[in-house]
Amino acid sequence: MKRLFYFIYSLIFIIVFSCSKNQIEEEEIVVEPTLFSCVTYNTLLDPINTEDDDLMQYWNKFVADVLCTKGAPDYGQQNTVVNIYFEYESDAVIAAGVTQNHLAFSTFSGYCNSAKVNIGVDWRAWTERSLLQRLWIIYHEFGHDVYRYEHSPDPADIMYYSSTPGFIKLNDFIEAKDRLIKRDFPGISYIECPPDTECIIDCGS
Repeated sequence: MKRLFYFIYSLIFIIVFSCSKNQIEEEEIVVEPTLFSCVTYNTLLDPINTEDDDLMQYWNKFVADVLCTKGAPDYGQQNTVVNIYFEYESDAVIAAGVTQNHLAFSTFSGYCNSAKVNIGVDWRAWTERSLLQRLWIIYHEFGHDVYRYEHSPDPADIMYYSSTPGFIKLNDFIEAKDRLIKRDFPGISYIECPPDTECIIDCGS
């Protein structure tokens, strides 16, 4: 009788453990489907095929993204000067413990000039970020420079003042960049430029 009891107990334990194990394995292989985006980011998110020091690839992707998502405008033709560059800190500055207070920045000459893009990126901060964070950061700066967006109060927006969330998924980026391109996020506001400056006045496009 005692042997029968141990046998039944062991059998129940094996069945329960096996089911639990199978359930865990099933949960582990569930992959969230990627949201639709009319452009892909495979190259920019591939550490083998992307180039750390090629910032123009991000501009080209953004231009294609806008054209594909909205059909217009073609910022590649509108912006006759595109200057996206790295800022490098000297060894002495790094040794002194002085660091940049920004990951990237857009400038007055860019966001208040409809024919020019002017964006700087801190090289050291850039190389410390994941490939997806880099995509988020550079689209944030395009939001400033091309659309003249101010910062957004919503952490889910690319224009949130902290321009790179600690952990983001590709779907987070796709949702946020669609809102950015379609000018469809709450609390949207624009950088003011002096009246005598040739600003980008295409808020309805």
